[in-house]
Amino acid sequence: MNRTKTLILLLTLFSLSLAAQQEDDSWFSQKKSNPRPTPPPPREPGVPLDGGLIGLIAAGGALGYKKYKQRNSNYQDDFKA
Repeated sequence: MNRTKTLILLLTLFSLSLAAQQEDDSWFSQKKSNPRPTPPPPREPGVPLDGGLIGLIAAGGALGYKKYKQRNSNYQDDFKA
């Protein structure tokens, strides 16, 4: 009895795998041609600058200005002496 069930199961799986590999030429599987082209998707909006990013930019600018002033004052002190 167990052997019969196994044989039926194997034959069923084999036939299903063969049926899945067949090409389907039916009317339902044919791709439809679109009579009018679809418009392109709208452009994505730009990335907004939030407060954290603006704060980082301002802090970097302030640090750069501070370093510039320090180097500039050292450079001028060398000429005064």
